[in-house]
Amino acid sequence: MISRAERTVSYALLCLFAAFALYPLLMILTVAWQSESTDVAGGFGNFADVWEIIDYPRLLFNTIALAIIGTIGTLLSCVLVAYGFARFRFPGRNFLFLVLLSTIFLPAAVTLIPTYTIFVKLGWVGTWLPLLVPAFFANAYDVFLLRQYFMTLPRELDDAAKIDGAGPFRILTSVILPQSWAVIVAVAVFHLVYTWNLYFEPLLYLSAKPELQPIATGLAAFNSIYGSSPELVQAATLMTIILPMIIFFMAQKAFMRGIVITGVEK
Repeated sequence: MISRAERTVSYALLCLFAAFALYPLLMILTVAWQSESTDVAGGFGNFADVWEIIDYPRLLFNTIALAIIGTIGTLLSCVLVAYGFARFRFPGRNFLFLVLLSTIFLPAAVTLIPTYTIFVKLGWVGTWLPLLVPAFFANAYDVFLLRQYFMTLPRELDDAAKIDGAGPFRILTSVILPQSWAVIVAVAVFHLVYTWNLYFEPLLYLSAKPELQPIATGLAAFNSIYGSSPELVQAATLMTIILPMIIFFMAQKAFMRGIVITGVEK
C-alpha cells in the first residue's frame, strides 16, 4: 500500500513534469497576446491579423481534407494487412512481416528521388495525389500496432464465427474490428498528427500551388515573412496546434489503451 508521503512525492513530481511540459505553451500564449508595434492591436487582434494574412480558413480546409482522406486510406490498408498477418497462416509470413518492419529503418532520403521521379512521370506534382495515394498502401508502423492488437484477441472467436458461416471478411468486420476500437483510434490519432505536421512533402510537391498547401507549409512561409513580429508568429503557431491538442485530449483514453495493449503478445 502506498503511503501518504509516497503519494505526495509522486504528485509533486507529476506537477513538476507537467509544469515543464506546459511552459512552452504558456510562453507561446504570452507572446501571442503581446503587442510590440503600434499597428498591431494585440490580444485577439493578433489572431485576427493572422487569420486574414495567411488565409487561415483555406489552410485549415486543406489540412483537414488531407488528414481525413489520408487517415481513411491508412486505416483501410493497414487494417487489411495487419489482419492478414495476424490471422492467416501462409508460407513466409514471418519473413514478410520482418521485411515490412525493416522498412521503418529505411531513411526517407533514400526513396525521395525515385518517388519524386515517379510522381513527375505520372503528372501528379502540383496535386494532392502524392500526399494521399501512399496512405492507401499500408505503412509498417501502423500495421505493427494493429497486428499486435489483433493477436491479443482469442482465435476461438474466429472459430465460433466460422461455425456460424462467417467468412474472413465477415470475421474482420463483425468480430475483430468491434473489439479493436482502441487501437484504431490510436492509429487514427497518429496519422492525423503526422498529416497535420507534414511539411517537407507538401513543400516539395505543392511549391507551385500555394492554394493547395496545408497549414504547416503556410506557417513556415508566414514565419519567413513576419519573423520580425514574434507576436504574430506565436499567434499563428497557437492557432496551428490548438485543434490537434483538442483531438488528442478527446481521444486520450482510447489512444493510451490502444498503445498499451499492442505491447501484449498473446
